[in-house]
Order: sequence, then C-alpha cells, then structure tokens
Amino acid sequence: MSDVRRIHVVTGGKYHDFDLARLKLLELFAEDERIRATCAMDFDGLETLDECCGLVLYTCDMMPGGAEAEAMNAFVRGGGRLMALHAVNAHLEFTDGPEIVTSGVRIPGLVKPTAEDVSPLFMNLIGSRFVTHLAAQEIHIHVEDGEHPVTRGLKDFTVTDEPYVATPLGDLRTLLSARYKGPTPGYVTGEITDDPPRPQLYVKDHGEGAVLYSPLGHACGKYDMRPLMDEAPPVRGPWDDPNYLEVLRRGIAWLCEARA
Repeated sequence: MSDVRRIHVVTGGKYHDFDLARLKLLELFAEDERIRATCAMDFDGLETLDECCGLVLYTCDMMPGGAEAEAMNAFVRGGGRLMALHAVNAHLEFTDGPEIVTSGVRIPGLVKPTAEDVSPLFMNLIGSRFVTHLAAQEIHIHVEDGEHPVTRGLKDFTVTDEPYVATPLGDLRTLLSARYKGPTPGYVTGEITDDPPRPQLYVKDHGEGAVLYSPLGHACGKYDMRPLMDEAPPVRGPWDDPNYLEVLRRGIAWLCEARA
C-alpha cells in the first residue's frame, strides 16, 4: 500500500466547464497506476487530506470557509502539495450597474478585482489574488526557470487562453511567464497598459509543503454561462493542447513526490 498516491480533486464554481477539467485530470491520473483519486464539486471531503499526497483545485468564485481554508493550509504546511489552476483565486463582485453586454454576455455591472478581505488565508496559501483578464488570445509562454522538475527540458510554446493579471502574495518562484497588455472587457480595470513578465506557472513553498499555481486553463461549455447567457459557444481552451497537458502531467508527478 505504500506505493499508492492519493490525490483529492475539487472542481466547481461558476462559468467554467468543470466536467471537462475533471475528465482531463482523471485521464492524466490514469497514466500513473499508483494514483487513486477522490473528487468533489466543492470543498467537502477535505477531512481525508491526511491520507493524500496532493490536492488539485480548479474552481471559480468559490471560496472556502474558515475551517476549510485552515484544513488546506495545515495540509500543505505539514508536507502536502497543492496544484491550483486558473480561476481558483477569483472572487466575482460587480459594480452597481449599469448592465453591460460583452461578447454576448449580459453582466449586471463591471467586474471588480478580488478584494483583499476575501478569504485572506486561502489567497495567501495560493500565492496570488485575481485582478482581471484580457480577452482570450494566443499567449507566448516563456520558460523562465528550467531547473525545476516541472519545467526541466520544456521549450517555449504558445497557447490560446485568457491572459490573467493577478496580485502576487508572498515569495514566488516563477517557472513560466508571458507578456501581454490590452483591454479587459467587462472589468473595472478597463485596459492594462504595462506588460512585465507575468507568471503563468509558479511554485510557492509553504511550511514543509508547496503550492504550484497556473492561471492557464479556461474552458466553458454550452450552458456554463447561465444565468448571464442562455447558451455560450463551447470553449475548450488549452485542455486539448499537448504543451498544457504536459505541464499538468509534470505537475501531477510533482504532487506524487510529496510525503513519498
């Protein structure tokens, strides 16, 4: 039984194709016969983390309660590893109108950056707080640090996804980066005019464990934008891209090394 590597997966929230993400993650898990996975659509089931080496989060606008944040914090601090993807650090709050239509989506007002008082323990654990994103586009991903096991041997690549802008929290080791600027339709931020290297994958040490986070990974199914939009054009984002899947594959292998 010592060879079994248990990983808990949380996929849920708003405006994303969580079923697609869950399916792709489980397919990657199946490549390693040691992995046994448990899945949840919210932060239920965290009491089993003491049996796990890793935790994977793919959520949006779904923040843990105080006890749940404490459980994840203790898990990583005690030597577990967490891989967080895409909108995990995003809390959606709108201005008080007027209603805006952008890309066919009717929203009650502009989307605000995630406030500092939203789940601060969780945000500090993840290592960043969502601010805004540009419209989906081709992003050139640069290997910033090729010495880490997750990125060793990787080459620069391009991927079509939502370019995220976030506030960093704590000491981060950037593994992949990208530069971009431009308008942010539907967001208070209006337009991003600076273009420093923005982390597309980073690792953050936390106690005896660590967190791996990537803002990449947008996907949306036909009905996932309700009630803002009755039917949306399905978007699979980078979930069929071999480069993105390779990053996830390496991230999963990194999770399995915890508490080995």
